[in-house]
Amino acid sequence: MSQFTISEPSNAFFQWLTASVFALLLLVATAVPAQAQMEDGELPEIDFAVNLMQSAQSISVDGFPGAVTGFHRARAGLNASVQFSENVSGLLMLEQEPNDFGGQFGLGPSVDFMVMNLQVSEGLTVQAGTPVTGLMHFRGFSDGPVVQGNPLIGNSPADIITAGQGVKLIGSYGGFGFDLTAAKTFGEDLTTLNEGSTGVWLIGNATYAVSDVLQVGAGLAGATGQETMDFARGDRENINLNPGQNGGFSDASKNTHAALPNGGWITQVDAKITPSPLDIDLWGGYAQDSEVNNTDSDAAAIFGGLGAKVDISESFYLAGRFVIVNDQGDAIDNASGDPDGNLTRFEGGIGVELYDHALLKVSGVTQSHGDSFNSAQGTPVTRPAPADSFAGVLTELSFSF
Repeated sequence: MSQFTISEPSNAFFQWLTASVFALLLLVATAVPAQAQMEDGELPEIDFAVNLMQSAQSISVDGFPGAVTGFHRARAGLNASVQFSENVSGLLMLEQEPNDFGGQFGLGPSVDFMVMNLQVSEGLTVQAGTPVTGLMHFRGFSDGPVVQGNPLIGNSPADIITAGQGVKLIGSYGGFGFDLTAAKTFGEDLTTLNEGSTGVWLIGNATYAVSDVLQVGAGLAGATGQETMDFARGDRENINLNPGQNGGFSDASKNTHAALPNGGWITQVDAKITPSPLDIDLWGGYAQDSEVNNTDSDAAAIFGGLGAKVDISESFYLAGRFVIVNDQGDAIDNASGDPDGNLTRFEGGIGVELYDHALLKVSGVTQSHGDSFNSAQGTPVTRPAPADSFAGVLTELSFSF
């Protein structure tokens, strides 16, 4: 049970109030003056983008002989950005991401992401569809074939970001920006009536450009019902461990990321510093959930990281990232002895622009986990398992246009 779970009458009123507020925002947005529309007969402006990529790995896993070596399934995407009128735009992403959820099969070309933007004013936009939900503000993130914004291969073991059915209010004024989101778990749209409401997620973010070389941000996410926030937190599409006979990975694929508590609330702060030729990211956060699985135990974790990129030339760069997650829950506090509740990962690599729009990355990665102990969740934050500690080499070739 999450600490955000409230009584049924109050919860119903809160759900109604949330839906009413965002419905009102949509109504206001649709009241844009007619003169803001395009001239009669003028067609919408459409920009297409194509993303293609394939990656490979050779990963040695602690406790297993040999290495897990081979090629990941190729990923591809076709995106259309449409300006329907002066105040109405949208983005449609058709992608194939066969490794997204840890297996080698499934997930053929499909609508991976779609948003509809209604510009209420110069600094205010209402976005509906499957908006990005998360607490990352500045760092690049690899998602399917869209990887060139991330200087390294794959993501950290504790990235708080995904997308879900919902609506988002986006605002900016000068160097200040914010967004407020109400959404459901990816792939779901309605709350349930069984055993209490599953509720929705509420997410708020704010950023501020302190100077030309410094930006700071902060965010908070919470669940209003009994449903957990299914944020993506790992690299099941970029680092695959212990493949089975038929190419499936089952739970072993999950051991590439931390099992952060996601049924209560999560907060994160971050900063980006960009003194040329350096690009530095700093971030840290705290996740907490109370009365996990209807027990008296609470789960909590602190996480943080440091990432850096340095441009050696216009077509060559060096990059590195260090991330640590520390278990702060009752399970480790009550464990006998002095267990190590840390999960750490370091990745360092290079990026080479072979030709225009073609990027080759090569990196080395190593991850270590803490000790095994019982947890109220059944899985501690550090996911202790033989597959949790690994080291190896990754390569990635991507085209983006």
